[in-house]
Amino acid sequence: MEAAQGTRQESEHRVAEQHYGDDYIKWKNWGVGSFGAIRKSDKAYFSAEIRKTGRSLNNGASVLEIGFGNGSFLRYALQQHWDVRGTELNAELVEMARASGFNATHTQDLSSFADATFELVVAFDVLEHLPQDSLRGFILEVKRILRPGGHFIARFPNGDSPLGLPNQNGDVTHITTIGSGKARYFAAQCGMDIIFLGGEAQPILGASALHSIHSLTTLPIRKTIDFLLNAIFFPRANMTFCSSNMVMIYRKPE
Repeated sequence: MEAAQGTRQESEHRVAEQHYGDDYIKWKNWGVGSFGAIRKSDKAYFSAEIRKTGRSLNNGASVLEIGFGNGSFLRYALQQHWDVRGTELNAELVEMARASGFNATHTQDLSSFADATFELVVAFDVLEHLPQDSLRGFILEVKRILRPGGHFIARFPNGDSPLGLPNQNGDVTHITTIGSGKARYFAAQCGMDIIFLGGEAQPILGASALHSIHSLTTLPIRKTIDFLLNAIFFPRANMTFCSSNMVMIYRKPE
């Protein structure tokens, strides 16, 4: 039984390495020249999501990003003077991160991190890459490495809305669809408190003038559509339809 499980894990690792190889990095337009680049809108976005935790992090706060991709959040966290670390499955991205001065680990799990290490763990566009039957174990590992009262922020394609389909189906490495029901289920299964569950932030201030105008113009339209669809089809729920991505924020109980 153990041998079979080990063979399966090795097979999954080889498949993952293939999916996240050089071709994938090129397709994502990630590279040495752009690694760690961060736009004004990125800063506004990350700040807006972190504000939802209701907690501000001091200088030196211990932060982990799982699946750091092209390093935008790593750069943001460094600018906040946090002690940030990152993990990635792709060895080339890890090399880029280290060459840019970041503390990066090449790994597919969190076993190398000690219990109660981090005040904040983030995973932007990661959970949809994981098999559904591994999500509970993954979240329990996040819980293990979080300090009591620490937060876990995850963003993934919105499984409650057809607007999430282009994000979910537009990447060959996406294998699991997650909606608000699953997010609540995993919170209950893992003993985590839900701080926020809904559409990703659409910050108006702090972005470009064009982005701000777009957000101001479309915000009331999105709110109205969400209200009407909930009132007509899901009167006992509070679905977020007008967002292509969903964000969930869990808190580890004190």
